[in-house]
Amino acid sequence: MKKTDVIKEVAKELREKIITIEDLNALFDQISVIENFLFKDIKTPFSEKLKGEIKEDLRLIVENLEKKGIIGKLPNEQFSFFEKIKSELKKFLLIKLEIAFEPSEDFLLNIKKWLKENVQQETVLQIKTNPNIVAGLIIEYQGKYLDLSLAKKIDEIIETITYERF
Repeated sequence: MKKTDVIKEVAKELREKIITIEDLNALFDQISVIENFLFKDIKTPFSEKLKGEIKEDLRLIVENLEKKGIIGKLPNEQFSFFEKIKSELKKFLLIKLEIAFEPSEDFLLNIKKWLKENVQQETVLQIKTNPNIVAGLIIEYQGKYLDLSLAKKIDEIIETITYERF
């Protein structure tokens, strides 16, 4: 398998764990920690240096890549590898959702699953809670805005009633 294919596979594995923009930013922070350790104590195996410094699931991915010789042995090769991973992770489609409540993990997973099936592209959600929405949601994506909230429907009904009176 070519190195570019491996990078895409690793990025795909990491993307599957990302639902929100906060998740993505946290992963970028973890990769920054990894990069900070690249040039420290180069005689110690890289994955060993990362113990307790990053999330264990990510450290195990790094350890597996290290054992397979994929990320390279020299710090500059490793840095290049992680820069390419970050570049792949930036290929998400950002979808902004405004909803009336703080969403549960299950709710977010269901939205991600629905988007993956219907948009056919990896997405990351930027969630904003707004109790004025009442019910439904407001979606913004690729410059398009769609208000599917109950508040909008109520406003339209009030406007219709007010217009009919005059």
